[in-house]
Amino acid sequence: MAISAFVLIDTTGNHTKSAYKTLTRIQGVQAVYPVTGPHDLVAQVEAETLEELNDLVMVRIRGIDGITKTNTAIVLKL
Repeated sequence: MAISAFVLIDTTGNHTKSAYKTLTRIQGVQAVYPVTGPHDLVAQVEAETLEELNDLVMVRIRGIDGITKTNTAIVLKL
């Protein structure tokens, strides 16, 4: 069963649009939304394991130029 999460993303300067475009091309990113409020983007992501989720967020997403901070919320089952 895949692990789903939402990644709240902050960008610097005018990097929001370029970060958005880059995020949409990353495997495991299901959707990306520009939003109002304290964050610039929200990405819906999916990974098969916690290790894959860690790599997706810590390496591939946080490695994008202009992304300054992320906050990840893993989806729980009720």
